[in-house]
Parts: sequence; C-alpha cells; structure tokens
Amino acid sequence: MRAITRHIRICCSVTCIVLAVALPPLFAETVEQVVFRDEQQQQHAVTGRILVEAADGGVMLQSADGAIAAIAAEQIVEREKRDEPFRPLTAEELGAQLKQEFGDRFEITRTKHYLICSDAGAAYADWCGGLLERLYAGFENYWSRRNFEFTEPQFPLTAIVFANQRDFAAFATADAGPETATAKGYYSLKTNRVVLYDLSKMKQNRAARNVAEINRRMARTPFNTATVVHEATHQIAFNCGLHTRYADNPLWFTEGMAMFFETPDLRSRSGWKTIGKLNSVRMNRFKQFGRRRTADSLRTLIESDARLLDAQTAEDAYAESWALSYFLLKTRGDDYADYLKTLAAKKPLRFGTPQERIAEFQSAFGEDLNKLEQEWLRFMQRAK
Repeated sequence: MRAITRHIRICCSVTCIVLAVALPPLFAETVEQVVFRDEQQQQHAVTGRILVEAADGGVMLQSADGAIAAIAAEQIVEREKRDEPFRPLTAEELGAQLKQEFGDRFEITRTKHYLICSDAGAAYADWCGGLLERLYAGFENYWSRRNFEFTEPQFPLTAIVFANQRDFAAFATADAGPETATAKGYYSLKTNRVVLYDLSKMKQNRAARNVAEINRRMARTPFNTATVVHEATHQIAFNCGLHTRYADNPLWFTEGMAMFFETPDLRSRSGWKTIGKLNSVRMNRFKQFGRRRTADSLRTLIESDARLLDAQTAEDAYAESWALSYFLLKTRGDDYADYLKTLAAKKPLRFGTPQERIAEFQSAFGEDLNKLEQEWLRFMQRAK
C-alpha cells in the first residue's frame, strides 16, 4: 500500500496544528523521545511510539499510558530514537503514575479492566468499578455474538472520578476546554481517560455510605447513570477494536452506538441486560424532531458531523443518530457489523469526503437511501 500525503488539521486540547501527513500503511512501533516547547515556551519531554509523522517533521506520538500528543514541527527541540520496543504501562505502573499526578488525596481502585483514580470515597469508586465492569462484559458479549473481533485493550482503562462538580469543572476546563465544565462526564481521545464526578451527591451534601445507597440514589436520576455508561462505552469502543482514535469515525455512528448502550442497568450483578432497550429520552426528542425534519436529513447526518457539532441542531441530531442506530442494529445487524468492520479498519487522520461517507454507508445498507429511510421511519413509529 502506498503512502498518501494529505494536509490534516489536528486539534488536541491546547495543541492545534496543521500537518502535511505522509500516512504509513500500518502503525509504526518506533519508540522515540521528543523534547518540545508548549505555547508558553515551557519545555517538555515525551516518550512513545510515532503513530503519524508529518512531511514537515511534526508528529503524533502515543505514550506508554495510552495518551496521544500532537506536536508541531516548530515546537520540537529534539528527537531521539530509543533502541527498545514500545511497551504499554502495566496496571501497577499506571496506578503509580496516576498517584503522582493527582496526589495523595486520590486513591486507586483496580478492577479486571479498569483503574479508577478517585477522591470520591471508596463506596463510589467501588460502584463505578462494578458498573464499568458489567458494561464491559455486556459490550464484549454483544459484539462477540455478532462475529465481531472484540480485542482486549492494550492499556488499562482509566477513570478519573472527582468528589464534586467544582473540582471536576476546574480539571475539565484545563484538560478538555471550558465547554466540558458543565458536562456530567466525558471521554478524552487525547488522554484515553473517562473523567467523571460523584453524581450520587447531586441533591445531597454527604457522600453515600455504601453501594446499595448509591444505587438507590442513582435510580432516581437514571440519566446521570446513562452519562457514565455513555462515556464509558466510547472508551471501550476506542480501546477494543471498534473505533480508532483520530480516525474518520462518523459522529452519528460513534454517538449512536454509545446511546444504544447507555440505558442504565442497576439491577443485574453481572452483565448488562438493558443493551438495546428503547431509550425513552432519545425517542421523545426524535418524535419532536420529526415534525420539523427535512427531506435531506438522513443524507446530511451521514455525510457530515456538522449538525452534531452545532449547538443549535445538536440535540435533534443526537436523537436522530440514536434512532438510526437503533433501527439498524435491530433490523440490519449483519450489515451494521460489516459497516463497523469497515470503519474500525480506518487509520488515524485519513479523512474521507462527504461523498465517500455516503458511499460507505450505501455499500453496507443499500444504494436506495429513500427506501431505507421510509422503512426506518415506519419502524420507529411502531417501536415501543
């Protein structure tokens, strides 16, 4: 496969650069130390594997904790190749790194797949760990039964859980931008972490004493639990072979999948029994949107992320993304799995045109979008 050169704009929190990318056919495993200066001219050193190298010398580098850094050529002070293979941090090593980063106030709770770094208390950390592991098991089982090659994550899955919204907002603003400060949680493509806070304290000042009390509180506000599940679904999908970070993942698809899984299951002690359950919040919004939905709505949703990124249209576009994903997964499961495999094979920074996105969708679900849309809308009218 020949390399393809393309100009790409990368935005990674504080770093925003334009790369003329010579895209390799496979991930490189070259380990380098890159010394660079940030916007404040402070010098930093990062070590990891080079995922993408620009024609002008800029790089996208993944460090051993799974974080990805985009470094412009003009920021780089020096590069040094290391005669060693790339090796992700073990859970013990990553836990020690998190303790150093967040301090003694934070405790590390370890489960089979997760490291939870939290100052929200042992009960809430245990609740998060149990919820996340049950979601992971349900997610893995769902895709494995559909003949999708679900892979174990290369890096321990990390969740940062703050005791209160104030501390979360301060961290989120610095980590991912001020627009995330009012969220109830987020998954960061850059750091590969889920960042949350104690949602069981929304109307109480004191922390819950145990997991049973947390379950009772969270049952009163299921959308809060759905937020945790939604962001954790993104993290699993980007670490277990379903999506590739910084690849051309249609936003309707990644968000639609997360919403398909987000319906909370607080009763089961193992697995996740509410996968694919009708999401009443998204359904109600989709019905409202139906009264003003335009004839080109399906096409614009597939070909571009614009409607989901525009604050004026995002809520409707999210509901439509859920409804489309719900329909396809319920009625075109094999086709959806084939489409998922096509998208999962994409490499970082290879962005297609709107026409290419439409063609990929049609290749999986059929050329006649109008016919598919009519079937979809009839299905949603009957859905309960």
